[in-house]
Amino acid sequence: METEHWDDDHLARQLMPFSPIPRRQTTNFNLEPVNSLLEELGFNGPRAQLRDEAFAEFKRVAGADCENMTEERFIAIAAQLWGLDRLSARSTFHASDLNFSGRLSETEYLLLREAFIHPRLDEEEPEAILEIQLRGAFNRYVLSRPAQRIVRGTVLTRTEVVELVRDLCSGDTHVRKVAAQLLPQLMVPQPGTPWKQWESLDSMRSGPSEVLSVAGDDDDEDDVELSVKEFVSKLMQDDFKAHLAEQDLSIKDLVRSIVRGRRSGRGSAGGHHGATCSRVVLDGRAETATMMWHPPLDLNDRFDVDAVSMFAARQLKIESDVVPTDAINEDMRLTPHVRAVGGWRGPLAAGRKTEEYRLAYQVIEGARRLAREAAMAPDVLDKDWCRDGEALKAMLGHGEARQAQIITCLAKACRVQLEAQPNMVRVNVPAKVFGDIHGQFRDLLLLFEQFGFPYHCGGDIQTTSYVFDGDFVDRGEHQIEVVILLFALKTVYPSHIFLVRGNHEFREMSELGTSDCFQRHIKWRLPQTWMPVYNAIHEAFDWLPMAALVGGRALVLHGGLGDGSWGLRDIEKMHRPLVRPSAGLELDLVWSDPSDSDHIMWKGVHENPDRGDTKIHLFGPDVTAAFCEREQISVIIRAHQYVPQGYKVMHSGRLLTVFSARNYCGVDDNDAALLLLAPDHNGHLRVHPKRLLATPRLEGDAAQAGIPVPGDFFRSSWSSAPSGSGMTGCSSCLAFLKSGTRPQASGAKRPGGSPAY
Repeated sequence: METEHWDDDHLARQLMPFSPIPRRQTTNFNLEPVNSLLEELGFNGPRAQLRDEAFAEFKRVAGADCENMTEERFIAIAAQLWGLDRLSARSTFHASDLNFSGRLSETEYLLLREAFIHPRLDEEEPEAILEIQLRGAFNRYVLSRPAQRIVRGTVLTRTEVVELVRDLCSGDTHVRKVAAQLLPQLMVPQPGTPWKQWESLDSMRSGPSEVLSVAGDDDDEDDVELSVKEFVSKLMQDDFKAHLAEQDLSIKDLVRSIVRGRRSGRGSAGGHHGATCSRVVLDGRAETATMMWHPPLDLNDRFDVDAVSMFAARQLKIESDVVPTDAINEDMRLTPHVRAVGGWRGPLAAGRKTEEYRLAYQVIEGARRLAREAAMAPDVLDKDWCRDGEALKAMLGHGEARQAQIITCLAKACRVQLEAQPNMVRVNVPAKVFGDIHGQFRDLLLLFEQFGFPYHCGGDIQTTSYVFDGDFVDRGEHQIEVVILLFALKTVYPSHIFLVRGNHEFREMSELGTSDCFQRHIKWRLPQTWMPVYNAIHEAFDWLPMAALVGGRALVLHGGLGDGSWGLRDIEKMHRPLVRPSAGLELDLVWSDPSDSDHIMWKGVHENPDRGDTKIHLFGPDVTAAFCEREQISVIIRAHQYVPQGYKVMHSGRLLTVFSARNYCGVDDNDAALLLLAPDHNGHLRVHPKRLLATPRLEGDAAQAGIPVPGDFFRSSWSSAPSGSGMTGCSSCLAFLKSGTRPQASGAKRPGGSPAY
């Protein structure tokens, strides 16, 4: 038989990801009219607030097309909002797509939340919600198949029906009753321990599962089929429910199994090293490195080593493009099992043909070149590097108007990404966590260059997540450069780059009036166009999440736990946009500090002498331990405070501080660091500190310049309240946050003579 010939263009297209399922419109599934269903569920009456919350959430996360949400976008959103893996998200999406359009409307989104995110597992569900739940259970078995893209018109095979029975038999309803009979015989509780504590079966699920042997398993799978209509109809019959009850089975266990598949492994918020993926797929793009510079052939020639190194850094070229046809076998027909669905950057990422992507890519490439040059050149302090705006020109080009236009564009693009993510983002591992940067752009670039750059052309962004834990601005010489690079990275890699808010990402801190505050910095750098740039950046800052959960076990926040009376759920429920922090949780997250000693005297919650106000707490190791135990967190990672080594282990190892600006403010010898969290072969999520040593400086520089060292700097910065005001330490800052009245400073001076706040 003659082989079918594929042209070169077709060969190249085969490796590109599947396009999204096209939108289609059909008649509704067998459900009551939507309005009467909403009425029955109370969404037009006593539960109207829940409806409004769901609709507002939908509008925030749906993207440009606010009327409908695509499947791929929902998968990304569900992973962040509820920690659902891809299979669970797809199952719930198709179950709630009532008209089979391939999109979710806001009403369908509301019903999805009701059926799967907030199910009434302890009471009888309305029949329509139960039907959606059962469709989700059916979909989960169908979509477990490799490369399965659709569910409509599919049937369950014998093997999948056996898997269904296995899930029923291993459900909590059945197992708890059996366990209640066996546990008293096998295990003796401690005196005074109620038997209710033995009812949790999560630990039992971690053991090896038994293989269910059913007669006929080896027969042809096609001889038994079960359609979704037959599946739903059968399980909704009263006599079948009664039969299940006689066998100590419940269809609610199927509902629980839909969302039980929390994310695992790489591409997961939790999991461990070696977790398997559903399948292996091929990417349709490849990165190619070109070495474009060669040294002189005559080794006796003398040349400037620094100049040659700089030239070499500029000439190295790495590009991303589609896989060429000569890298694909002739006449090859690609099996769907190895063809990807969607791009690796995720559905929220800016498209490659958009203006936002082009500008962000330009910024990232410029920063990559600057990082290479900085690593090859003699080391200097950040304040002495690129003092005339060369770094900004390298990323944005020349001309203030053009620079302002690019910054504003990327700030708006970043804001769109931030609005679509929750207040506590979930981060895949491996992940790198950075502390305070404070406008020290060169230090950030050197950390990237030495320990991996977040870039798909020569970096590690395809395998590693990045978390930046606040305080991007204020005090440093290159604040705009830091912000614009982080915004560009978030625009191109929204599923891999996460920005957490610090106390300096609020207008109150940016407008304190010091010579190095963010507002003055922008006025100085962009004197003609600063106002729209400043506003666009802070409008994005107002949507920054307040925390990140890395690998399901490490909580990243900027400040600390405060009094520790709140939990992860409270973070998730916080309102955004957040313009200014109020007392309580918001203030704790961005301002509080841990005790600098594990001594018993530091247990509990104390006043914070370095911050100067009782509303900002200093919390002890017992507060950290209790919080970690209650919220099932292994470690807290925070920034907010200068530490000499760039990182510090505290509170029995349950808390780590990381700081990423070395030679802080150009006056001290502290190192900069980042923390890499990566799974190891023991199943641990291991923390690896990565440190960048301080730049050596001449002895006595700080004293000659009259600049206070950091230990004195923090006190002098916020102890400058007017005489007789009664304000000490940071209370002048707190007074400003509460009243908006800025105190007149008369204390410490910074270079340039401005008061230091």
